[in-house]
Amino acid sequence: MTKKALLKHCNKSIILLLAVFPAAVMAAVGGVSVDSFWQGAGQHSPMLMAFVAGALLSASIGAIMVSQQPLHRIVYATTTAVALAFLADTAHLFSYLLAPLLVLHIWLAIRSEQLRYQVVTCFSACAAAFALAGILFWQLSPGLLVLALLPMFLAELTLSRASLVPPLPAGSEESKTADILELPDRAGFRSAFYEFRQRDPSEAMLVMIRLEGFQQVNFHLGREFGDLLLAQSANRIKQHLQHPDVMPIPLGNEVSRLAHLGGLHFVFVCSLVNQHHLHEQMVGEIIESTLKPFNVGNCTIEVKARASYVNCDEEQGLFENLLTCAFLALDSQPDSPIAPYQQQMQINRLEQQARLAELAHIDFRQELELYFQPVVRNEDGDIEFLELLLRWQHPKQGILAAGKFIEDIRIAGLALPVAQYVIERAAEIALALRMEGIAMPLSLNLFGPEMLHEEFIEFIDHVLLEHQLKPGDLIIECPASLFTSLEPQGIAMVSRLRSMGLRLCIDSFGETPVTLSKLPQLTVDYVKLGRSLTSDHGHQGTFKSVVRGIVEMQQIQECKVICEGVESPEQLQFVKSLNTFAAQGYYFARPLSSVGMISWLKQWRWEHPEDTPETFQPDSN
Repeated sequence: MTKKALLKHCNKSIILLLAVFPAAVMAAVGGVSVDSFWQGAGQHSPMLMAFVAGALLSASIGAIMVSQQPLHRIVYATTTAVALAFLADTAHLFSYLLAPLLVLHIWLAIRSEQLRYQVVTCFSACAAAFALAGILFWQLSPGLLVLALLPMFLAELTLSRASLVPPLPAGSEESKTADILELPDRAGFRSAFYEFRQRDPSEAMLVMIRLEGFQQVNFHLGREFGDLLLAQSANRIKQHLQHPDVMPIPLGNEVSRLAHLGGLHFVFVCSLVNQHHLHEQMVGEIIESTLKPFNVGNCTIEVKARASYVNCDEEQGLFENLLTCAFLALDSQPDSPIAPYQQQMQINRLEQQARLAELAHIDFRQELELYFQPVVRNEDGDIEFLELLLRWQHPKQGILAAGKFIEDIRIAGLALPVAQYVIERAAEIALALRMEGIAMPLSLNLFGPEMLHEEFIEFIDHVLLEHQLKPGDLIIECPASLFTSLEPQGIAMVSRLRSMGLRLCIDSFGETPVTLSKLPQLTVDYVKLGRSLTSDHGHQGTFKSVVRGIVEMQQIQECKVICEGVESPEQLQFVKSLNTFAAQGYYFARPLSSVGMISWLKQWRWEHPEDTPETFQPDSN
């Protein structure tokens, strides 16, 4: 048994003890025997009232703490309050309130679909009703009412709690899909999960499978073909779950080891007692099997599967919380086929939620700032241009790089406004440099699709005219993924940018194999090789040949190749050996605030007097 499982069971035992211990202490401290309590029942002795009230309150607190259903908690709290009021004053009003509460307890028990829980609750409610009648009509002791109610509260502490999710409506799309798949649903899996963990609290892993690629199938072939494809995918997954360490899930007279959560999500649980990495092995087999094409409706269709897993001892072993963690892992790593849950993901989500709330009231001028980093030519060591880097002066998290909040900006719907602010701010900096007699091109990063909107193109044209910028003063850097997925309309927008005098640069090129195949179709001025192509400079064999081939391909297209991530003299020597045009990285300078850009450029010129000073000549116009 793991440490977390031991702690969980210890907490459960402590709660159960607390439900009985305070009442016993009251009796012991008072120095009065139990017999004396019952002898004073007719006079409602204070010690008796304290004893039964303490027992009832302790059991109620324990039940409320472990209950997972909000309605159960409300009913337990209300029942306790009414019962305590009745003990204080045996008025008929409180008995009238207590009677419907007992009926409500019976209804909740029937709704739970657990036989043991139903029997205990119904017996306790009936006994409480007889005790209530005895107190009112035959002057019996109030302690009988408490003794009758206690099993009802203790049942919540000791019995497993099944899901109260209502069944799917007959005839609904979800119901039809469930019938085709012939798999347990969320409610059945939840009930089996708690029974399994109660029976075997050793280390186990909850694994979630998400299928992708069904949107186009449903759109082009229809929902029926999509359901057939989903059933075939589920069958492939089930073939890899025949291991005895996978949790069994009752399904009528049969047993399944895979459950359907709804939509494109499936889940199973496997014990790690015998094989510590069993879940990883199964996930690998499932993902590999789903990569094989499916044949549906005389069509060959490819489906992609992604998986996440979370230890069943996380989040106190609560089922709903474990599912939330599994979903969070999948959403936090959208590009990863396998996403293990990590507690840092919860922190990242909370931080993102805080940033989104702050972005709703952000002042671009006050909180967003542009830093800069030089791109240095390999031939003469002079500066080709300065790259402007967006930074957020976050009030709590400090200065954040663009990669930390760009996705948040997209989610908040601020991509276009922020891009417009960056363009306008870059134009102001370029104009300030020109007024100082420094003709230095500036590049700025755009996040992606927002540069291809008509509104944004017109805004750039307006800014260029307003600040009287010349062709080549601004360079736009965009992710390589944008250029490799351009449609005819996007290509036309890029052509408009070039006709306006803007130069274009592909950023982080070569990070994925998909980019390489589409390179000859691009017409840009600069191409930046990603860090992964320059960081491993120690391997001079096949790796160097591949990078050199990329450089030569760019030169054929009349593109100037720049290597990113140069941090040492050895890396600089490596990129020079590839015959690249320029380099960029911490070896030359770390990103600095644009507030001191002019002073830094003058300092650079003073430290590099041998370099060609063309870019620092006053503008003749």
